[in-house]
Amino acid sequence: MRWRGTIWSLGAAIGLGAALIGAAACSGGDVSQGDFDKVKQQLQEQETQNQQLQQQLANAPKAGATTAATGSATPAAASGGVTWLLGAKKMPPVTPPPTPAPGTTPAPAKPKPTPPPSLYESVPYAVYMETLATTHQSGMDIAASVACTPSGLFVRGQRIVFRYEVIDTSTGKRITDKDGAKLKIVMPNGDEANGSFSQRGGGSAPDAPFMWSSNWDIPKDFPLGAIDFKLVITPANGKAYTWAPPALSNKTTNMDTRPVVVGDLQGQ
Repeated sequence: MRWRGTIWSLGAAIGLGAALIGAAACSGGDVSQGDFDKVKQQLQEQETQNQQLQQQLANAPKAGATTAATGSATPAAASGGVTWLLGAKKMPPVTPPPTPAPGTTPAPAKPKPTPPPSLYESVPYAVYMETLATTHQSGMDIAASVACTPSGLFVRGQRIVFRYEVIDTSTGKRITDKDGAKLKIVMPNGDEANGSFSQRGGGSAPDAPFMWSSNWDIPKDFPLGAIDFKLVITPANGKAYTWAPPALSNKTTNMDTRPVVVGDLQGQ
């Protein structure tokens, strides 16, 4: 998709070369030497351009691999208005731990973390939550290049779709729009995104599940970093419950499983 413009240019150049040859052929023996030399020069120029475009196409995968291999946190250069947020890089082989010498005592294994007591307490709701990129443009005219795809990396001005399912643990039933419940996503900056219950894909896939969803456009001045959002569930009886997604967050190791705002769209 990112090389569509280059491929079109190559096709146009080849087509123009064929048209020039056809023009010369249709003129028969009446073509002047000057016209013939002009057509020949144009064909040579198009041939040079074709070779340059073919070289660009041949180097495209190599350029992408080089960018990914650097491991840089900066997205690769935008192509066709697309900013790439995630890449892969080549890593060295994993070195296995050394085998203890005969007669030596191996180092004690690191103790496993102990779960907190709160982990075993009952909860009123079970929640499944995911954040998705969408090709529906935001209020700032920014959209993802892929549709309805789970993602944790976003840029300012982009729309985030929160897709979630809530189950009442006291009954084992899903919370739907018929239960009188009100659901909303609350952002760290105070923004709120009300939930709506509908079929995924707007009915384009008959077997798609029905779930809750909320949309939020990331403000252009939103701080970079993790989005510490929460889901507020208010059942018909009015007793609200706030759910925070479990997250792995460690600044020392630069790990964070929450959705992250990584920067601005290139060229904006």
